[in-house]
Amino acid sequence: MIRLGENDLLQQLLGACAQGDRRAFERLYHNVAPRLHGVALRCVGRRELAEEVVQESFVRIWHHAARFDSELSAPMTWMINITRHLAIDLLRKRQEAPMDDDQLQSVPDDSPSAFEQLNTARDTTALNRCLETLEGQQRQAILTAYFHGLSNADLALNMAAPLGSIKSWIRRGMERLRRCLES
Repeated sequence: MIRLGENDLLQQLLGACAQGDRRAFERLYHNVAPRLHGVALRCVGRRELAEEVVQESFVRIWHHAARFDSELSAPMTWMINITRHLAIDLLRKRQEAPMDDDQLQSVPDDSPSAFEQLNTARDTTALNRCLETLEGQQRQAILTAYFHGLSNADLALNMAAPLGSIKSWIRRGMERLRRCLES
């Protein structure tokens, strides 16, 4: 069980949304809503307006998911751009005058840079490579704890193993991951 990179996951969710999958849309919302809310809040400056922008952003994302093209942008960049444009439109409506170029330039751009996207992809590749070096029980315990948020006690029940073994697998596995990632 290897975790998909953020871009891959978001791309899959957008593809499922394009097919009308409401569960995928819900998962997409939970994954990106806080970040889009932050973008909207920085643009409009008021929480209630930011919430309005985010709501409209998700309506657009749902209706236009089929238009997303991974060749043109990363999924998060595409969704941030939708949010920023809606926030700018809202500001224009409220001011009843279009923003000038200086004002538009002052709207922050939180989309990840190409360098940040490359580093994220490299980090994901390195982590996946290092996870492959772990023994099956160590890898399963770490992945289950991390991705499902289970406590050690819950892991012990889930994996039908003694609590001490679970703690040991995680401790030794994390140490091996650290050494692998440092090399």
